[in-house]
Amino acid sequence: MARPSRGRTTARRLAALALAVGVAAALPPASGSAARLPQEPKDSKKKYAELQKRAAKLSKEYRGELVLLEETKKAAERAAADAAWAQREYDTARATVARLASSAYMTGRLDVVPLITSAEPGSAVHDAAVVEHISRNNGRRLESLQALKVKATRAQEEAAKKMDAVEKEIEDLEGQRARVKKLLAKYKPEATRTRAPSGRPDGVSGSKSTIIGNSMTPRMRTVLLAVDGRFGPFPAIGCARPGDPQDHGSGRACDFMESTGGRMPSASAQAHGDRVAQYVIANGSRLGIKYVIWKQRIYDMRSGGGWRTMENRGSVTQNHYDHVHISVL
Repeated sequence: MARPSRGRTTARRLAALALAVGVAAALPPASGSAARLPQEPKDSKKKYAELQKRAAKLSKEYRGELVLLEETKKAAERAAADAAWAQREYDTARATVARLASSAYMTGRLDVVPLITSAEPGSAVHDAAVVEHISRNNGRRLESLQALKVKATRAQEEAAKKMDAVEKEIEDLEGQRARVKKLLAKYKPEATRTRAPSGRPDGVSGSKSTIIGNSMTPRMRTVLLAVDGRFGPFPAIGCARPGDPQDHGSGRACDFMESTGGRMPSASAQAHGDRVAQYVIANGSRLGIKYVIWKQRIYDMRSGGGWRTMENRGSVTQNHYDHVHISVL
């Protein structure tokens, strides 16, 4: 092959130099603590383990899952995983660009190391071709790297924010111990019987609405009849759900549907659901209500009170926009 002209070699060296200078200006040093993004404290895992213990103790004391606390914990775990992934992506991209720039600057050329790209999974692309491409698109490549850095930083900030939310939720619940103790003393635990004394399944008869999973605790039956009698008929009421690890599985929860098929309820149906939720909350102490979930919000009678926004679960039904969920103690 013909040897490249001196002008072309000089141009390539200048391009490599420009890339190296650009990378050096845009990135932190290649070694030392400044090379990485700010990390979460070393004791974060220890702190989270301690929060887990406090949460488990509260769930046991407060008779069942603390839904908002559990969702906050899961969100914190997802945020931590996202932060770790973003950090790895940034570190990998930074190391690749820095290596190419360093090699180009020191030698004026690059070793022939094949790079497999997602766009050409079966092809080997030489570093020399890559650095020429990067040199021509230097600004765009550095902007992309900086974007990764910003993404990783934001992910870490979000993880820290979620961890703080878990701690705050636990502190709020711990502050309600005296009140919750009185509430639980008033409503002793109940079990779903296979057969009631009359010989029929321990469910509901004479309701206005169709009941799916007509098996529940006596307290849940009382609440269902009160709500259905005042606001029914509903499109359907879903109660017992075999295999569910939470209140539907133990006969302590029912879903009062405002629409079916996963569709968003009409404006009038939503207003109806608002009235149902408000009635149950207003009579929560009398009925032995544990919590109500409606429109991606939860009102837990064991916490400080008030509606609290929940994490997005991804659908109309999972976010409780088409039904009012009622759990009893």
